[in-house]
Amino acid sequence: MSDGQSQTTWRSETSSGDVTTLWFDCPGRSQNVLDAVAFDELDQRLAEIEGDSSIRGVLIRSAKPAGFCAGADLKTIQGCTSASELAAYFRRGLAVLDRLARLNVPTAAIVHGVCLGGGLELALACRCRAALASSAPLQIGSPEVQLGILPAWGAIVRLTRLLAPRDALNLLLTGNPIGFLQAKSQGLVDRLVSQDEQDRIAEILQREPRPGRPLDRATWNDELEFAAAKAEEQPAEFPEAQQEIMQLIETDLTQGPEAASAAAVERCAELGVRPITQHAIAAFFQRRRRPS
Repeated sequence: MSDGQSQTTWRSETSSGDVTTLWFDCPGRSQNVLDAVAFDELDQRLAEIEGDSSIRGVLIRSAKPAGFCAGADLKTIQGCTSASELAAYFRRGLAVLDRLARLNVPTAAIVHGVCLGGGLELALACRCRAALASSAPLQIGSPEVQLGILPAWGAIVRLTRLLAPRDALNLLLTGNPIGFLQAKSQGLVDRLVSQDEQDRIAEILQREPRPGRPLDRATWNDELEFAAAKAEEQPAEFPEAQQEIMQLIETDLTQGPEAASAAAVERCAELGVRPITQHAIAAFFQRRRRPS
């Protein structure tokens, strides 16, 4: 049943099979973004799910034709005047997505179209991911580094456990999105489903999540050395963000995911309030306003 609140960001529906679908639908926007309201409402929905023992699975879906989620709310980042203010926004998002990851029922993200940045982090907080066959081809990735920031909501520690080291580093350090075939090959998404394949979606929820990859320090050290050498030979527009991502992976290897995630919040906030990052975000909005 629907909760009937048309202006909410998250709409909840429960099927006859006791699977709850959380529909992400930011009012007045063509694409979903993870702003403070989205996080507050998602947190409320998760609390309701935790308190309902009849729910046997959760789907995260988007009601937007353009895609799943475009990521963090860049206007929120623009509006923060201090690193501490921005860190509070990132810290709140991390707490909510960690709550999603800890749900004691199977969870699946059904993604389509744009699934970038925070949108990918939302999907990564679910146990599995399926791509929805739609008119909007899947674009999935972690483009934060192209704006001079980094993923603050768990992507660094989750990607390093889900993907092969070089695949994870490529997503994190280049910021370039990939399509369904590459995402499926790497293990970022599990399968393709159509709108009417409810039986396959239910099957996704019944599956055990993909086993996490052990963090092999020797392999990761080799890959980080390779990535650092490549970054030095081919400097990126925002090398500090790349360096911070590699350092956070080192933190994960030596201190664990909680320490790395907490550090990611602080470092992303510090990077986010720099003038160079604010200029990059302003330029991004300017490019979007240009007629095609």
